[in-house]
Amino acid sequence: MYAAVVVNTPLDRAFTYKIPPDLMESLECGNLVNVSFNNRRIVGCVVGLLKDFDGSDPDSLKSIDGIASESYRIDEELLNLSRFVADYYVCSSGEALSAMAVTGFRDVRLRTPVLYSPLLESEGEALTRRQQEVFQKLRQGGTAPATKSALAQLAGCSSGLIDKLIEKKVLVQTEREPVHTLRKPSGPHALEPNPEQSNALKAILETVDRKIFGAYLLHGVTGSGKTEVYLQAMASVLARGQTALCLVPEIALTPQTVERFERRFGEEIGVFHSQQSRTAKLALYHRIRSGEIRIVIGARSAVFAPLPDIGLIVVDEEHDGSYKQGETPRYHARDIAILRAQQAGIPVVLGSATPSLESYTNALEGKYTLLKLSARAANVGMPDVRVIDLAHDLIDRSGDVSLSEPLVAAIRKRLERKEQSLLFLNRRGFSNFLFCPSCKWVAKCEEDDIAMTVHRKSRRATGQPRDSGLDLFDAQDRPDEFGLKCHFCGRREPYPACCPSCQRTDLLTVGSGTQRIEEELASRFPDARLLRLDYDTTSGRDAWIRAWNQMASGEADIIIGTQMIAKGLHLEKVTLVGVILADVGLFLPDFRAEERTFSLLTQVAGRAGRTGAGDVYFQTWMPNHPAIRCATRHDYEAYYAEESRRRRQSGFPPFSRLTAITISDTDSEKAFQAARLLASLLRRLSNSSPEQLRINGPRLAPIARLGGRTRYRILLRGQRPRAAGNLVRKVLKDSDWSASASTRIAVDVDALDLL
Repeated sequence: MYAAVVVNTPLDRAFTYKIPPDLMESLECGNLVNVSFNNRRIVGCVVGLLKDFDGSDPDSLKSIDGIASESYRIDEELLNLSRFVADYYVCSSGEALSAMAVTGFRDVRLRTPVLYSPLLESEGEALTRRQQEVFQKLRQGGTAPATKSALAQLAGCSSGLIDKLIEKKVLVQTEREPVHTLRKPSGPHALEPNPEQSNALKAILETVDRKIFGAYLLHGVTGSGKTEVYLQAMASVLARGQTALCLVPEIALTPQTVERFERRFGEEIGVFHSQQSRTAKLALYHRIRSGEIRIVIGARSAVFAPLPDIGLIVVDEEHDGSYKQGETPRYHARDIAILRAQQAGIPVVLGSATPSLESYTNALEGKYTLLKLSARAANVGMPDVRVIDLAHDLIDRSGDVSLSEPLVAAIRKRLERKEQSLLFLNRRGFSNFLFCPSCKWVAKCEEDDIAMTVHRKSRRATGQPRDSGLDLFDAQDRPDEFGLKCHFCGRREPYPACCPSCQRTDLLTVGSGTQRIEEELASRFPDARLLRLDYDTTSGRDAWIRAWNQMASGEADIIIGTQMIAKGLHLEKVTLVGVILADVGLFLPDFRAEERTFSLLTQVAGRAGRTGAGDVYFQTWMPNHPAIRCATRHDYEAYYAEESRRRRQSGFPPFSRLTAITISDTDSEKAFQAARLLASLLRRLSNSSPEQLRINGPRLAPIARLGGRTRYRILLRGQRPRAAGNLVRKVLKDSDWSASASTRIAVDVDALDLL
């Protein structure tokens, strides 16, 4: 007996291994196995079992070393799905399956977690006030046992504090099953749907009853009750004995979604995302298989959750670019969700206040069924939006955007009323870049063609209190408190004492980031409780959970953050949203730049006034730009008409299918020669093919150098989804294509990001 095994390499073929006698009876397709490959011991996946070997020398074959995980196997549905992923996204079957496997291609064993639960009363050593607060919070959240990390999430504290409570014997070890909830399920049952929600539910559930595929675009304004439609549809699916999947675009939205779902469904909820440990993912897999978990909520990779008898898939915020994988295989989770629904014969619901142009066009053309929620639930009106034209109201005449006086006054009013304010700026760090006014030098990363961002070091590192008296608009006076960071590769550099080109010492920091706005808020409102949310403050595994608990409990008066706070959050106390600079990203060299801007502005404006009156302030240089003008009016249809007209004229999606090929090398000349040869071969084969493809390039990518590699870009546009992929695969496999060993090629089918 022999096994066909695929491994996580670009080689798109299966390799034949002998099955050892002790595995003859137990080995199945989908098993992860340890094999020797190119003198390395790696993990592969069995995709076929063979009685005979058609090669010349069976004795030369290597044997499988063993099963990598006795407790995990990729099921037949996902094995079939992997073939589509590999074919459509131009990658190998091994690369596709490795991305789809719960644990990846790794040797993972299921370990029993150590669980703790709080005593009914505080015993042992005396607790500090903070320890007592956390202990009481855990008791109120229920006494079901949980891991240390889960308890830290529940209490919104550090794992170190949990260790102290264990040390003081008020948290004790137990052997019961783990709890996975953030909070004890409690709260409202199903709400009475309004007429539009009822119509949407009726359409979705008719498809469930008929056991057929149906794609629904649920286009609802922010706060219109899309989540309630999801909840009631899933309740109906669960009542039929089936399971359901809900995708959210980012891990940041998971805690809130889980909390709302758990209030309705209790402990039948499981969470799946990339930041979980492989052991935690494997434990979740077994809870799904045992029937304990019937609804899975997660980010992009959760689209491959191994749910049996799935009855409904929901893709919330379907427009969001986070659903596109940035590495091979470069799949789009929304599109994979639609494919899974097609294969299973079930409905898929795509929800958004600002649908992608692709999805809305599909709905208008009848490929999807359009369901509309045109008003906010509970008779709450849309927030009022005020536009502040920075050309007239700019406070800082150096050109850096700060807080305008109308926005400051609005924040002060919310502080007086004990309400929350949310301020959005899609730029992290202190300042956008460092600039020499004499010779025009800009501090750039040595590895990437990117200006380095000025960051202020943490107060803990500098020993400075929050109100240190720092001049917000002159970092040059205290260079030891600042540094430079590349947001692409993470490279850090010290703040220079002078310009390396002309030695001028009074360098300028240009542009504002979230750190700088935080400092200004601390100066203007010294008694306010500030919470900054960006990649720098939420990079830890539990950081966002703690931040969410802080926001939801009202422990933060002013929340300042990047796009992670712009979508999906439902915070009842937020009555003011301020957009510090609405133009960020508007003129990036990418055909989707305006669509992203409109979507972000509409989404962040929708965080205001979810349960009552709300106000929004847009600070902008371009108040008459269509993206900003339509976002001000919450007018998606007007923006769609404007943007789709422009896209149709230029031949970009959704009126064509776009594939981007990036060729890179550490040697810029090798990159150029490889790109030129590849483009020539593509054109030659395209001319002899019936497919009508438009091939542009090669040209330097807008960001020409990343990771020390020069990047060239070739774009292919056509009407048929598979046309470009088929052509690229044929060139790379069947032609006389060759390149330097240092040259890399990345194929991005249905590309979203062209930077």
